[in-house]
Amino acid sequence: MGSLEDYLPDSERGQSVLNLKDESTIADLLSHLKIKRRVIVAVNGDEEKGSEYVLSEGDEVLVFTVISGG
Repeated sequence: MGSLEDYLPDSERGQSVLNLKDESTIADLLSHLKIKRRVIVAVNGDEEKGSEYVLSEGDEVLVFTVISGG
């Protein structure tokens, strides 16, 4: 989402379908996309998932930049 769209290959309005190896984790996904900054990741509309969360076929992954304020 937002500036993270630049990391997607051939993105269309911030959405893309990626094929990863079986048993890939969120860390694998972020590495594949070359995202090295701190982000928050939600899977299938669920709450934030850790980097070792194993993805399944058909998962919808949302990646957000970290926002701070005060």
